[in-house]
Amino acid sequence: MGFDGGGRGGTGGISAGGGPAGRASAGSMLLAWRQSAGERRGQPVTQIDAAGAIGRSVRFYWELENGASTRPLSRRQCEALADTLLLDRDERHALLLHNAGGFFGLPAAPPGPRVPEALRVLIDGQSSPNFLCDRYWNVLACNPVMASWWPWVTKPGPNLLTWLLLDPEARDQYLDWHEHADRSIRLLRFALAGQPDNAVLARLVENVCADPDVLRLWETTTEVAENRDGHIHRMRLPTLGGKTIEVVSHTLYPASLPGSRLVILTPRL
Repeated sequence: MGFDGGGRGGTGGISAGGGPAGRASAGSMLLAWRQSAGERRGQPVTQIDAAGAIGRSVRFYWELENGASTRPLSRRQCEALADTLLLDRDERHALLLHNAGGFFGLPAAPPGPRVPEALRVLIDGQSSPNFLCDRYWNVLACNPVMASWWPWVTKPGPNLLTWLLLDPEARDQYLDWHEHADRSIRLLRFALAGQPDNAVLARLVENVCADPDVLRLWETTTEVAENRDGHIHRMRLPTLGGKTIEVVSHTLYPASLPGSRLVILTPRL
């Protein structure tokens, strides 16, 4: 196998395994980003172009794109490559996370981490539905409004992504389920960029991709997203008498519980 100076290159991955998580590698993302940049520029962005941006040989870049190298890029190289590949904010962050570590590189929290009392006061004090989840989207706490509107959060082991992607209830409630499922796939891809060998993330991906509809989205979605802050969710909730509502999601990162996210869903009037 050789490397090319202008072609598409291989799609091998850094993550082990042949399943969906294994194919969602940093190398696969580099390839997809390079192809996308070529489409937007109206001319191919070659491996020579990418290698020149980071000041390394074409073979070095070929190894990155084919998962044959795990040598990290410096922050300066990440920024230069991001400019060449026309990456947006989330894509830039994913590239940097993979090379320098960050949010998803934090030490794993013990099972069932204790939610600080001050954080529970904040959660319970909100008039809008909200929930706290860990880096794997397991729900750790929620306020009574959230439990009233979305009772699934009170069931054993609630997980936002498995509910949204796999539960028929979510498909009935979301008026544009495919769009929100696609956004959820982007969250998973971003997480894997930061920690490609994380076994918990890999199991989560394999679990949701067992569904044919989700697998099709996984195979066609190459974008990444760090969070869903500011997104609008149009839903029809049985607990509200089937009324259609719109809520805006706000994502906060509590300092007292690193790695967690507090999501507040504000009704849009």
